[in-house]
This record gives sequence, C-alpha cells and structure tokens, in this order.
Amino acid sequence: MATTTSTIPKTAQQTGGHAVVEALLKSGIDTGFGIPSIHNIGIYDALRQEPAFHHWIVRHEQAAGFAADGYYRRTGRPAVVFASTGPGNLFTVVPLLESLQTNTPVVLIGTNVATLVLGKSCGALHETPQQLEIIRPLTRFAERVASPDAIADIIAQAASAGGPAFVEIPTDLLIAPVNDAATTAGKRLEPSSGAPAEQIVQAAAQIAECKKPVIIAGSSALAGDIPKSVQGLAETLNAPVLTTTSGKGAIADDHPLAMGCISRLGIVQQLLLESDLLISVGAKFTEFDTGRFTLKLPQQHIQVDHHQHHAGSLFPPTLKLLGDIDSLVKKLAAAAKPRVSWFDVATAREQEKIRIKGLNQESYTALMLLRRAMSRDDVLVNDQSILNYWASAFFPVLEPRTFLYPTGSGTLGYALPAAIGAACAEPGRRIVCIAGDGGFQYTSHELATLAHYQLPVKLLVVNDNAYGIIGFLQRSMFGHSHEVDLKNPDFCRLAEAYGVPADRATDLAGLEQKISRWLESPGPALLEWKTVLKAPWEVGAIIRPTNLMPVKEQR
Repeated sequence: MATTTSTIPKTAQQTGGHAVVEALLKSGIDTGFGIPSIHNIGIYDALRQEPAFHHWIVRHEQAAGFAADGYYRRTGRPAVVFASTGPGNLFTVVPLLESLQTNTPVVLIGTNVATLVLGKSCGALHETPQQLEIIRPLTRFAERVASPDAIADIIAQAASAGGPAFVEIPTDLLIAPVNDAATTAGKRLEPSSGAPAEQIVQAAAQIAECKKPVIIAGSSALAGDIPKSVQGLAETLNAPVLTTTSGKGAIADDHPLAMGCISRLGIVQQLLLESDLLISVGAKFTEFDTGRFTLKLPQQHIQVDHHQHHAGSLFPPTLKLLGDIDSLVKKLAAAAKPRVSWFDVATAREQEKIRIKGLNQESYTALMLLRRAMSRDDVLVNDQSILNYWASAFFPVLEPRTFLYPTGSGTLGYALPAAIGAACAEPGRRIVCIAGDGGFQYTSHELATLAHYQLPVKLLVVNDNAYGIIGFLQRSMFGHSHEVDLKNPDFCRLAEAYGVPADRATDLAGLEQKISRWLESPGPALLEWKTVLKAPWEVGAIIRPTNLMPVKEQR
C-alpha cells in the first residue's frame, strides 16, 4: 500500500493527535470521515495542520462508517472513521457489522474517557462500560492505546488487519507529548502464507479432469488485477462465470462468458446442476444470494480466497486454496489447457431475458432504462428495497467496483452515506444511489453532506409509502400485512431544504422522461419515483424457497 509523508512541521512538540495522523498516512490511509467532539479534538487539531490528509465531515457517525465502507469498495483503499467516546463509537456498530461480514478494511479511531477515570464508573462524560469489548466482536483487530508512544504501532497493525479495526485512545493521550521516534515506528500484521504447492497441483489436476467447469467470483475478486486473471482463467477453460451480489463487476456483464449474479437462482441452479466442478474466487455464499442456503453446488468445489477468516460457509469446498488470490488464479490458468465451450451462455441468457421481459414489471424496465442512461463506469450504490433486489439479480454491471450493496448486514440506510464515500473517492465521478422511502429516512440527514460538498450523487428514492418488501412477506406468510404503512414527508421539499435540487415522477413514463435530465444535472440531485413495485419473488422473476429457516450444511 502506498504511503504518504506527513507535512506537519517537526519544530513544535508532537502530540498523540499528530501521531494518529502521521501513522495513518504512513499506513497509506489519507482519507477519513467523522465528526469532531470534545474528546477527539486533539486529532482534529492535527488534521487542521495536515493538508495531505482529506477529511469529510458527516452528520452522524453511522454515516461516517458507511462512507468509509463505500470509499473502500470503490477504490480498494481503506479510509478511517473518527468517532468519540460512548455514543459516537456505538453509532458505528452497524457499519462495522457490514464491513466485518464483507471483509472491508475500515479503521475506527475512537476515544475513551481520560486515563485517570478509565474503568472507574464515576460518571465521566460519555463513560461507557466495556466499550472496547462491545466493539471487539465486530472487528478483526481491536486494541486500546496505553501511552502516546504506542499509537503508531497500534494504528499500523489496525491498518493491516484485513477487515474492520478499532483503535481506542483515551482522550488525554491525544494532547500528551510523543517522542519523535515513536511516530516513525509501527509494525504491520503479516498476511497469511500462500497455499502449498501440492494443493495447487491437486487443484490443477481436478480442473484437468473435469468436463464442465463453472466459476463464481465474489467481492474479493474485485481487487487489483484479479478481474483480469479470473477472465483469463475463464477464457482458457471456456467456463461460464457467475458472481455473487457483492462480486458484480468482477467480469463485465456483456462478456460472452458472463452468466450474471447467482441471486436470481433459476437458470443459475440449472447451470450449477449441469456442472461437475465449481471454482469460487473470493466468494462468500450468503443466505440472500443462495435462496436461504438451498442453492445446490457441484460435488467438486475448489475455493480460492485470501484468508481463513473469509472462507467460512455452509457450502464447504472439497479443496481450499488460501493466499494471494491473483497469484493463485494465474497459477491455475497457467496449468490449464484450452478447451471448447460446454454451455451456451448466449442462448441461456437470451431465453431468460425474454422470460423476464414477458413479466411486464416496472422494476426491470426501470433498471434497463437506468443502465442505458448511465455511462459504463458510473457507480450504482444500493440500499435494501424492492428495486434493489431486482438490481442484485438483473442490473448489468460492466466494470469492477461500480456496484455497491449492503450484503454483509442487509441494513437499511446504507446507500446514501456509502454513495458519499464513493463520491469522495473520485470527485467528479457520477454516483447513482437507489433507496426505498423507508431506508432513505434512516440516513436522509446526509443530504446535508451532499449539499456541503456538492458531490455528484444522483439519488433515486422509490416511494411506495410503505415498507413494501415486509408487507409482501407478511402477506405471503400470514395473509395480512401490519404496521408497514408510512406517513412520509415531501421528499422533494426535504431535499430542497438542504439545498439539493429535486424532482418527482409519478409513473414509469415520467421516470423515462426525467431520468436523463436528473443524471446530467450538475452536483447532487434527487428524483422521487412514486410507485408500487412487486418483489421479484412475488411475480416469479426469482423462484425462492418457502422455508424461512436455513437448511443444513451442504456436504
């Protein structure tokens, strides 16, 4: 990871706050999201003096966490979250859960009460019992700083944890002096060793023996040159390539071997039943993607991933290769011999397209309108709503890291702050954000951040005045819905109050008429679409099992 050199003059006495900023820069982290508070202003004073660091103020610590998550998913570079003792740190719990379950590196730098009163239950401001232990289970690394001189070392370890990390610093240490040598130290956690050579030989032999290979790429296949390596392996084997929802974009949807996302089941299950070998690359098989874990995989399954933490699943592989994913995939491709195609991808996808279009659903039509209006490298950030479920299954993604989805936690409220993080990563890049009316209101206050920085986020709010998907599930199970209807504000006036231009479409024709102007407008813009959509399972676009409990582990 590239590092940045601090530009803070060394003439003045360095404090713990300076050590935090310098350690982050040395770890390759030059971007952060947060809110200054009475306990962390020592850090903010150091940020004031450091032009090499880019800080973005948000309106809630939860939004800071989602923004850092979105920043990483767009760039592959970690960002930091600055939060304060007690409430501020605890507001990041849901974003940490999302990042943990998706193996997204995010560093939370949070304070605690001063060392003099630490752990004494004396009514100190923001005092929170067992704060470190509350947050630890949602991280790959969590450590309390015991002295200002330890800051650099602990931040270096946090930055290389391979997932979310929490560094807790008592507030008084941020204004305490630091020895000059302590700001240059810092050891990084060592990555896991690569797969043994005999395992690679064994995997190559399995690939050589199989007749009908298929590949599934997940979110960890989006890093660096891995998409090119996966495509190279697929082209050598003439193997169809599927993705998980979080892996969409690992292969362009218009590539001749691309078979789309596994979340749509149906044709995916047909393909997997015909295959005799699955090669999964950086993929996590979630309940959402696998039809409540009922998706049946080929009997032989080679799993390629970069860390033991990331490989857990109810779909255990027959062979597991852990190490540098790009290197492992290239070795498998080098050992493989070219072969002819065994599955007609073009015919299968055309038949599916005809079937889905025949359902005459506005959700699908709207997504295809959006795809045609967007540039190839525009970014789509999703919340959890009916239109987002359709997007997971059917929205064509054409470039890596251009489709963000909260697959780790399934939370509402992810889309807008994650879109802000993606927009901060590349000022000027167009970011499209889709949220339902319910989920949007979880983090709608971040309209203020959009207006503050004039970020080019185009927000589509699908308004059915209800928690629509929950109503569908209630009707499916119990024959009735209950407590799902919402009394919403006027979303256009709300956006305009923050200084964000807004417009409204009341039907599909209106959406088609207004979509281009909305996308092409400068800065942020909100488009409300008032409609009632049907879930993809409700109309047969996806056939989902009726059981609500996870099935047993596949063997």
